[in-house]
Amino acid sequence: MHARNRPTGFVLLPLVLAVSAASHAQAQATAGNGNWTHNAGVTVGNEYDDNIFAERENRQDDTITVVSPFAELVGQGERHELRLYGNAERGKYHAFQSENYTDWRVGTEGRFAYSDAGSVFGGINTGHGHESRTSPDDVNGREPTVYDRIGAFAGVNHRIGRLTSRVGGTWESLDFDDVEADGGFSIEQDDRGRDLTTFGARLGYQFSETLEPFVQAAADLRDYELSPESDSLDRDSRGGNVAVGLIARPTPSLKAEVLVGWLEQDYDGEALEDVSTHDVGADLTWQPAGSATRVSARLDRTVEETTVDGASSSVRTVLGGGMTTALRPDLTLDLNASYGDYDYQGVERNDNLLGLGLGLRHYLNPHLFVGMEYDFLQRDSSEPGEDFDNNRLMVNLGTQLARGYEDEALLAAARDGDALDGLYVGVQGGSGEVGTAQSGPRATGQDGNLRADFRDADTTLGLFAGYALALDDWRLGLELEADRSDAEWTHARKGGGRVFSVEKHHDLGLGLRVGRLLAGGNDVYGRVGLVHGRFESRFAEGGESDDRTEWLDGRRLGGGLEVPLAATLGLRMDYSFTDYEDIDIGPEETDDFATEESLMRLGLAWHPWRQASDRAPVSPEAYRGVYAGLQGGYGSLATDLSGPRTAPTELDAQFGDSGALAGLHAGYGMTFQRFYLAAELEAEASDITWNHERTPNGRTYSVDRESSLGIALRAGYVIDSGALLYLRGGSAWTDFETRYARGQQSVRLDDTEQGWRVGGGLEVPIQEQLRLRMDYTHTRYDELEVDSDSGSGVDRFDNEENVTRLGVTYQF
Repeated sequence: MHARNRPTGFVLLPLVLAVSAASHAQAQATAGNGNWTHNAGVTVGNEYDDNIFAERENRQDDTITVVSPFAELVGQGERHELRLYGNAERGKYHAFQSENYTDWRVGTEGRFAYSDAGSVFGGINTGHGHESRTSPDDVNGREPTVYDRIGAFAGVNHRIGRLTSRVGGTWESLDFDDVEADGGFSIEQDDRGRDLTTFGARLGYQFSETLEPFVQAAADLRDYELSPESDSLDRDSRGGNVAVGLIARPTPSLKAEVLVGWLEQDYDGEALEDVSTHDVGADLTWQPAGSATRVSARLDRTVEETTVDGASSSVRTVLGGGMTTALRPDLTLDLNASYGDYDYQGVERNDNLLGLGLGLRHYLNPHLFVGMEYDFLQRDSSEPGEDFDNNRLMVNLGTQLARGYEDEALLAAARDGDALDGLYVGVQGGSGEVGTAQSGPRATGQDGNLRADFRDADTTLGLFAGYALALDDWRLGLELEADRSDAEWTHARKGGGRVFSVEKHHDLGLGLRVGRLLAGGNDVYGRVGLVHGRFESRFAEGGESDDRTEWLDGRRLGGGLEVPLAATLGLRMDYSFTDYEDIDIGPEETDDFATEESLMRLGLAWHPWRQASDRAPVSPEAYRGVYAGLQGGYGSLATDLSGPRTAPTELDAQFGDSGALAGLHAGYGMTFQRFYLAAELEAEASDITWNHERTPNGRTYSVDRESSLGIALRAGYVIDSGALLYLRGGSAWTDFETRYARGQQSVRLDDTEQGWRVGGGLEVPIQEQLRLRMDYTHTRYDELEVDSDSGSGVDRFDNEENVTRLGVTYQF
């Protein structure tokens, strides 16, 4: 167990120094010094973390005070650039002081152009860090694992006519410290120390200013410092990758790079599985000239070392993106999202990680700022005990020597003025889902533990009200909401046995909403906030029961689209995900319930002071023809499972879980004045899995929703703002993996199930040929029967799914 300690006072001095330094910098003009520029500063913040040990259940929260100083010196000349930098972060936990950490890093890097055709570059850095509790390599010691690292890189760029080339290499050395365990013994970590060396080359040919194909190859050498007890577990490895790719610059503001290839990693230990798989990669950057907005996206695939028992490594595939912009010269916004697949080699484990983040920074003067950051991280693993959700919220105060904005830009923005978009109120309703990760001992008289995922959905209805500030194309506001819900899941053992359930009644929430206006006055927004929800939880076994109705605190993340139906009336489609605090339940409070909620709602919003938008909408004809796009989202799988148990009992329960998905869509659309009709194909991949696991024996079963292919008709209407409101219906074919085991009997089914998919959504124009869509679908599949041949009877699995997706569509 991790012991709590009493909070202590900490870091008042850095806070005072931050304010003093900012005041001094504001009062004095900084004179330039040749071609050298410098910057230094410090940020002091308080962070709330609702799951500091990244646990599926029995989650512990804490508040962390974080101090982050930094400094850099940059020198530039006609042919050279040199940068020296250093940064550190000190985190002090108020309750769990064993988690305190101090990380730091210093380094230098530079570039020298030896001619107009070529340059050399390189750098060296060193540092000290700690391994996050969210890492699968965390060994659950009394303190986080710490390590020292040193790294270097060097290379040459050279150009001969249209031929471009780059040769380079990297080197990194890691040294881990042993960690003390709860029992007083030491967990060996020295055997993780290793040297990592890569070297490679790229050769390209610039056909034009906009297109440059290339080929590349690299070697990857990994050498561990200590030899293992058995040669069969020797983690030293040799590997490499080859790829072909293309660099495209279709416009001055857009640069894209894509590649495909092959990568391998061969391990010396015979017990460790070698890696041989395809490679993919992409990098995209978009920043219009003179704009403060920068959008980036990246797809990356690598082979990562791991401490997971029996695994040689994990093949990591991550898609991520982000946007940085200035709402005003003194107000910046950062958004980021990522989705990663970690396929462990040599063992049957696969992890999916979803990350979302939002940050706001407001400069009180050019050198002093306050900020807010929110991060959400979710791991969905094929190992039930490795799942977790993590929410982190930080507020901070910081100072820096460099100016955060120029006074002239702020005065110009002030002349334009910030408009109060005003008060708005509305009503909303839709579908609400309640899911619970349960963990606790098995039924009375049985040894071991039970872990299970439960979920079900029902209707929800509510009200909302908010106040918004208009900042040019952006909207920043606070919103209050209240909802009534009937969502409930149950686990009922008829004829005797345990019965438990969770039902959501209502909630109150307050959140920050950030939105941007698009063509026609349509609005896309994201939001984050806090929720207070009322739940009824029941647990009954052996004549004893624990029934309770209580308020639970939650963290809510969401977003949506709002389109104007009239000058003062808007239609919005809103999705949110909420993590609630755990409860201990049962006659002796031995079971842990960790509850989450997903809401998809349509709403009508009344803006009494809003003026009609002067933004030109696209015409309905813009939706005509062939289109294709990318989409990603969040979905849930719910299974109504029923079947006989130990005579004379029968089980009737709603299992389920949620997770991320991504895919493609393509179709052909026709318009008849403002009416719209289209046929569409879609394909997507996901790894949404629910589990029921009894240890060390007993019934264990799970359902994994994998890839899906669908065909649909879309019918809709294009309103005056150029937004398309549509309904959709069609058929879907989805791959499911169903596992069922009891004793020595086991069943594993890989089936493609057909289901009927219905839903609807909103689609709004970004530009004439580029659109943003948000839709929600419900799919019901045929019932599946599983017979384990153990003589216990047939179990029936009735699967259905709810999916919310955000997509970008290009109209050809």
